[in-house]
Amino acid sequence: MFFQATLTIQANTTELSPVTGRLKVAPGITDYVFIGFPPGPRGLVRFAVWRSNYPLWPSVPGEWFAWDNHVYTFRDRYPITDEPLELILKGWNEDDTYPHAVTFALTIETAPDEQELRDLRRSMEMLGLFRTATP
Repeated sequence: MFFQATLTIQANTTELSPVTGRLKVAPGITDYVFIGFPPGPRGLVRFAVWRSNYPLWPSVPGEWFAWDNHVYTFRDRYPITDEPLELILKGWNEDDTYPHAVTFALTIETAPDEQELRDLRRSMEMLGLFRTATP
């Protein structure tokens, strides 16, 4: 399944008070991730995706995607099987004049095989990469 949302970030938005949006998703395992920056922001707009109270992409707190006229495209198999079935989009904008919009999209493989899901969770837990979402 394919999911997409656009987050418009007003000028002079700070990192301490980012704009947020929510993207409802179906349960499953993520596959392809796309983060699109249009021409114009010149690296002044920052964007991240969170799952409940921790960062997902980029996975390090305090890190943000930033670019100009570029689409980040990568694969990441991450299980989203428990509530809330949503991702939190966050962005801030150092531009003092113009708002900028970042487009986020991803594909999710629904109804994963139970054994694959158990194996993936076990591997991610061993690496310290998987945490159960908390509302």
